[in-house]
Amino acid sequence: MIRSFKEDDMTDVRALLSNAGLGDHLLDTIINSKQFFVFYDQEGIKGISYYSIDDEGEESIAQLNVVVDPKYRLKGIGTILYNEMEALLTRDDPDFVSVYLESEQSIIFTEKMGFVRWWGSSELIFTGGPFPDPNIEFIKFEEQYFEKFLSVVQDCYYDLHVKNDIKPYVATEHIVRKYKLHNKDRVYLVVHEGEIIASVTTGDGEVDNLMVAPSHQGKGYGRKALQFALNKLLKEGCKEIRICYVEGNEDAEKLYTSVGFKPLHHTHVYRKFL
Repeated sequence: MIRSFKEDDMTDVRALLSNAGLGDHLLDTIINSKQFFVFYDQEGIKGISYYSIDDEGEESIAQLNVVVDPKYRLKGIGTILYNEMEALLTRDDPDFVSVYLESEQSIIFTEKMGFVRWWGSSELIFTGGPFPDPNIEFIKFEEQYFEKFLSVVQDCYYDLHVKNDIKPYVATEHIVRKYKLHNKDRVYLVVHEGEIIASVTTGDGEVDNLMVAPSHQGKGYGRKALQFALNKLLKEGCKEIRICYVEGNEDAEKLYTSVGFKPLHHTHVYRKFL
């Protein structure tokens, strides 16, 4: 049977996530979703499904997830949960539905539900030691650089977003502030004569948003920025450092692997137009 999530379900949901190899870090996302259903019987909760709507860009995108306890998979529970959610989310009239997948079994199920592959992202991990000082000055982001920072983001990501049909192709001020500057105290810039040459962000054991202005690419600034970020995180005590890139960004892949990053896992993003 299917019903909406109740607070009393929390213990069973935690157990289900653990059995599925997922952590408690998902709980806030799940509980705060627009719709959250559980599949249950007298033996307890065997599956959950939830979705949220992102309508901040040019398109309204519903992100849907279905998780079934591994012991009860291939019994139709995932299909029941998905169909229930799809019927509900059509009322929100999104442009399409997206799902993020890592396992082959999930991909098979998703394609069975009518989804097609959209784009992908690889996550790499670094466990090495420090690098020589890159001998270049990095300064913290300041608001006076915002317009130039916005321009660099737009120039660096436009072609990749067009290639993968990720909209908006030209990042808006709102998107840049929310996704590129959400941790602006950890954003570092290389600035020369008032122009931003490169930028990199250090997070919680991760390097993010490594960018080099197109007019300065191919001159080693990306490597210097990456090594700067790695050294900073290593000094902070990080033993493992992660970085992600959207597939099709061959230059990023070559750079990251050349300094010692190793493949960790790959995320496949699928979508379905209703």
